[in-house]
Amino acid sequence: MNISERTRNSKYRLLVIDDDPMILDLISEIMKPKGYRLDLCSSSGQALEMLIDYKYNLMLIDSKLPGITGPQLLKYCKEHHPATEVVLITGNPEVEEAVSSLKTGAFDYVAKPFSVRKLLETVEAALAKNEKTMAELLGDGVRGLDVAHIAESFPDYRIVRTLGIGSTGVVIELERDGCHYALKVLRPSSTWGTDQEAVKRFLREEKFLSRIHHPNVIRIIQSGSAAVGGYPYIMMEYVKGQVLTYYIKEKKMTLEQKIYIISQLASALSAVHKLGILHRDIKPGNVLVEDNFCVKLFDFGISALRDAGITHVGENEEVIGSPAYMAPEAFTHDFPIDNRTDIFSLGVLSYELITGIKPFQGQNVDAIIDAVCNNRPVEPSKLVPELPEGVQNLLEGMLRKNPQDRFASASEITARLNALGRKNGDGTIWTHLRSVIRSGKVWS
Repeated sequence: MNISERTRNSKYRLLVIDDDPMILDLISEIMKPKGYRLDLCSSSGQALEMLIDYKYNLMLIDSKLPGITGPQLLKYCKEHHPATEVVLITGNPEVEEAVSSLKTGAFDYVAKPFSVRKLLETVEAALAKNEKTMAELLGDGVRGLDVAHIAESFPDYRIVRTLGIGSTGVVIELERDGCHYALKVLRPSSTWGTDQEAVKRFLREEKFLSRIHHPNVIRIIQSGSAAVGGYPYIMMEYVKGQVLTYYIKEKKMTLEQKIYIISQLASALSAVHKLGILHRDIKPGNVLVEDNFCVKLFDFGISALRDAGITHVGENEEVIGSPAYMAPEAFTHDFPIDNRTDIFSLGVLSYELITGIKPFQGQNVDAIIDAVCNNRPVEPSKLVPELPEGVQNLLEGMLRKNPQDRFASASEITARLNALGRKNGDGTIWTHLRSVIRSGKVWS
């Protein structure tokens, strides 16, 4: 394969899930020379974690996985990641299961043992379909959302590129007079809920963003309900950077930089909460990090007013939010959902940022929820031996299962972070913060 082909293939990200390490090694040997970016998982639980962190063009799934089976994982992916193509792999092909999987949305069904040629041909065909699907999501003229409509609606702006495509909308980079903007447009063909519900959430995000003015919250420029092909849009500031997930996975920050990021997010949450707004989806994928490590919190699509009678999971059919980052009270009726719910999510994000792993994990969504409600994370200093006691105590104050034992407000976190940053006599910047509430036990 020539260099240009390898460069072209490197834009594709593949996720392979199989509990047989020999199969993972074999697929890795086959795929890596082609230039694909490849992630390997041995369980559905690991795959669910990866799907939180990354978007994939193609998934290769063993149909006989323990826990969540391949077909079940396929169904989850088609519901939550409709543009991702899925190829199921099995050692015991069954016609009925193959037909059912294809009806569910699998691109193809490959039997073991497979030939290198067969696997590569299937992967290349699946990626070609993925590329076509992504193009159709942006250029769906029949449904009223295409480049022509965007150009007509914003004649003074130049379309630079597509920043992101999801099941509910697209984000386009625009430029005018040297300034860049991010235009988010609702797609009419929502796959994760009714069109009415999608519109409601989209307009809710616009409503909340227009009220928040903070340097660490994405800034809204303008919005409308019927400009681009008759569908709502939000024009926001364009932030040149990476989502926080990238920095966590690539381990590209010092401890001081990580503390700086947590401090900015706490400050942003303090401002949001003072307006009576709950974000409800604090996670690395909703935080943009600029080159100077300044951050912007975004995606207020599932936010809500604190006093609006927010429902708990179980009162609806669908989990609203990201379970691995949600607080225990979001899944129970023991306590109301309030500012401290966001604080717990910030604690989960901060733990992952500091240690590099998520504090709550599981083989499926139910197992993750059980871990959030009942499991104790590994003590951070066991994962990062050089971690100062003050930082660990800070995490402890955010991750209490009982919200009454957590920090009462995000502003309290900011104050403690300011104290944490004061220099000691020996020039070090860490203090112990022994006054953090210590009732109950947080760590395993």
